Amino acid sequence: MGSSSFLVLMVSLALVTLVAVEGVKKGIEKAGVCPADNVRCFKSDPPQCHTDQDCLGERKCCYLHCGFKCVIPVKELEEGGNKDEDVSRP
Repeated sequence: MGSSSFLVLMVSLALVTLVAVEGVKKGIEKAGVCPADNVRCFKSDPPQCHTDQDCLGERKCCYLHCGFKCVIPVKELEEGGNKDEDVSRP
């Protein structure tokens, strides 16, 4: 293998690795929406999560009660429907 072929191979591998890492960083958002949060805070709590992937099962990473926490999401609101208010603290 010539040096130019090796260089092209290494650059290609580096680009593929960077694209794959960025995809993992973004993560996949889990179903549902974060519950409404009407609490005003003077100080935020340390985050318990940063993305949905940090949370077990169906739980999502949501800003709730002064910090990011893993909570059970509410179902998305359908036309004329009501939100399912099933919210659990971690």
